Amino acid sequence: MIDSIPFQADYRFQLIDHQLVDFPDDFLYFLHQGQVDTILLNNLQNFGQLYPLLVQQQAENKYHLLAGYQYFTALKALGIEKFACQILPPFTPPVALFSLQILYNLSSFQSSPILQAHLLQKAQPNLTEEELLALLSLMGYKPQRYKLKELANLLQLAPSAILALHRGILSQRSAKTLTFLTSDDQHHLTHLINAYKVGGSKQQKLVEMVTELALRDSRPVIDIVNNWLQNQDVITENTPQQLQGLLQSLHEQCFPNKTAAEQKFKNLVQELQPPGTITVEHGLSFEDEGLEIRLRFANISILREKWGKIKTIIE
Repeated sequence: MIDSIPFQADYRFQLIDHQLVDFPDDFLYFLHQGQVDTILLNNLQNFGQLYPLLVQQQAENKYHLLAGYQYFTALKALGIEKFACQILPPFTPPVALFSLQILYNLSSFQSSPILQAHLLQKAQPNLTEEELLALLSLMGYKPQRYKLKELANLLQLAPSAILALHRGILSQRSAKTLTFLTSDDQHHLTHLINAYKVGGSKQQKLVEMVTELALRDSRPVIDIVNNWLQNQDVITENTPQQLQGLLQSLHEQCFPNKTAAEQKFKNLVQELQPPGTITVEHGLSFEDEGLEIRLRFANISILREKWGKIKTIIE
């Protein structure tokens, strides 16, 4: 057992005036402008600043914020004049610099995929491939080259999609699918997800079906859903019901043959009008024209009584 852990004497802690700290680039400012977490605000008011902001000194009275962006915007919203910061000197080695940014985010708020991609983009010119893969491990990913490219592709999304992914409105899986669409299509689909507050498996189904139709038919996203949207109020109290209607409409467009087979089967059942003791079932996913009939009996005695007639009909 060791007696102590290494201590970096150069990484000093200090209270810094809020006017001396700022985002290091416009992209990070874009991600966090006007976005303040109300829960974080309440926690800061009740318990104070629990985590120091990670900053790097650029000049005598100038510091760049490297982590804790949500804390920074919340502290500014509260009108706090001095922040507790851990200061990295200008000569901090690149590996230590980027590793500390990742570790700070993990110790407070889980970093968004967009922040992770942006950090790796900044790190790439300064680190070897081996060092970049080590950063992936710190982020919780497997150190695989394809993951570097996958995260980098997220930065090519439309600005509205980038914001939605960063704020947790758009899932990373959905965002990966969006990369196959044009910027305009990404924007329209992101707007639809925001308007209907689509999450989870429904979001993934929506994104997959719209993307399939857009690529298969070479149609803009807005045209795919426009006919349905013309008769809908995008924001109403019946939003879940409208969303289900939209998903059904997309399903019918994606799978016209299956939709036709489903309607044909429904018409057949309506025509036959089977009694309550008989259930007619279609084949799995309508892969063939096979049908199943299920008979229900009150007890074994009635089954035995009817069994002979049933066999005769089947034969």
